[in-house]
Amino acid sequence: MIEVGTEPGTGVEPLAPRGAAATRAGVESVASAGTAVAAAGVETAAPGGTAPGSGVESVGQGGTAVAGAGVETAAPGGTATVGSGVESVGSGGTATVGSGVESVGPGATAAAGPGAEPAAPLVRATRPRNRRELIIAAARELFSRDGYANAAMSDIAAAVGIGPSALYRHFGGKQELLHAVVSEALDSCLAGLYPAGPGELDVLVRDFAESALARRELGVLWQREARHLPAEQYAELTRRLHVARRTLAGQLTAARPELDPAHTELLSWGTLGVAASLAYQRVELTSPDLVARLMHRVATSVPPGLGEPRLDAPRGTLRHRSRREALLAAATELFAERGYASVSLEDTGAAVGIAGQSIYHHFASKHDLLATAVHRGVERLWVDLAEVLAPARDHADALRHLVWRYIRMALVSRHLVTVIATEAEHLQEADRLRTRQFQRDYIAEWLHLLHAVHPAMTPAEARVRVQTVLTVVNDVARTPRLATRPGIDRALYQLGCELLELEAGPLPE
Repeated sequence: MIEVGTEPGTGVEPLAPRGAAATRAGVESVASAGTAVAAAGVETAAPGGTAPGSGVESVGQGGTAVAGAGVETAAPGGTATVGSGVESVGSGGTATVGSGVESVGPGATAAAGPGAEPAAPLVRATRPRNRRELIIAAARELFSRDGYANAAMSDIAAAVGIGPSALYRHFGGKQELLHAVVSEALDSCLAGLYPAGPGELDVLVRDFAESALARRELGVLWQREARHLPAEQYAELTRRLHVARRTLAGQLTAARPELDPAHTELLSWGTLGVAASLAYQRVELTSPDLVARLMHRVATSVPPGLGEPRLDAPRGTLRHRSRREALLAAATELFAERGYASVSLEDTGAAVGIAGQSIYHHFASKHDLLATAVHRGVERLWVDLAEVLAPARDHADALRHLVWRYIRMALVSRHLVTVIATEAEHLQEADRLRTRQFQRDYIAEWLHLLHAVHPAMTPAEARVRVQTVLTVVNDVARTPRLATRPGIDRALYQLGCELLELEAGPLPE
């Protein structure tokens, strides 16, 4: 232990009475009358000590925690000043301009500190043992709601009530945190696939529905955000997903030995699609029963025959003569496959054989490319809907045709559908709000038709069923081994009608 003096190095933990730790990250203890100055990560300053450092966790009696974001404890008589995230100030202490103050002792003042809770005598606060789990939970919510690119580490720290320095004790960076979030969500969601015995389909869907509902964010995290991970991490998570899918396929085969491999693959991915759909809806589900019923419906479906996948089928060689349309098509495919944030104008220009700067002759910016692609997809869906409604004999006929038209569009224009579903968060605010309103209005058309067919169905159940159909179709369209199988459109049509409790009838023309 160092008795007196200033130590500018890092990693030293205790300083003796009257000692000082100046401009030093990671100081954990400062004894009585000591001063911890600008010391990010300071954990303890003993009686009379002063800690102006961010991340200070404890200041002794009479001590002062100044400008210390994340200060957790100031003992009796202490003052926590400008300390966002201050959790407790002892009797007689003052917490000034400290947003997020949780406790101030008797006689203390919490000034301009939104979120302050009732005062109570408190001498020492301990760091939660599950802080890492709390950080992952907060990041999971922010990444799924706002998107990885739009959620800052400071936002996540604020959601947990700690300073950024405390967050970095657990995760080296934002990408490391994303990996932890996606990994935990993947394992937690898929955990329900394993307890059931061979062929116990009812047990399987019940357990999987429970675990999927507990981690309903997985669909968005996996389909939209996991692409920001390094290739090796993404590949490892993909391997775990495929292990779970094969486990599910094995269960289906045990319960239904008559299934051929093609149908087993379709129904296993379809069951996973039910779980993924939960991330794209705000319906409050207090019970997993509906989810389990939908999973069971998929798992017990008897779709028509499927051909072998055409993975090596050559791509068409014809391209747009219009340079603008060629750029838009290339950008749409790149946004869908890599994510908007990972695609540059140079990438888009290279895809059509021009320099990135030449794109400005056709589009004002990368955002303009994205907005045009989303708008193109939106208008395509509305045109399809209008063409479905005009000749329909009744609501059921219109709904069957709408299922079919959506399937055809998703299979033919899968990149366009993917961009609408996963990249709209990157639009500028006005465009983003318009797109969200479109999505609500479009879903409302499906719900109107479904309500007319099943008037006794609750709005919540109808919404869950519609979103499940759309997600299952989208997921199959993005899976080449399924999307390239002859007959996949007919199989999806039957599956979609069954999920909507709708008689399939003859295949629409």
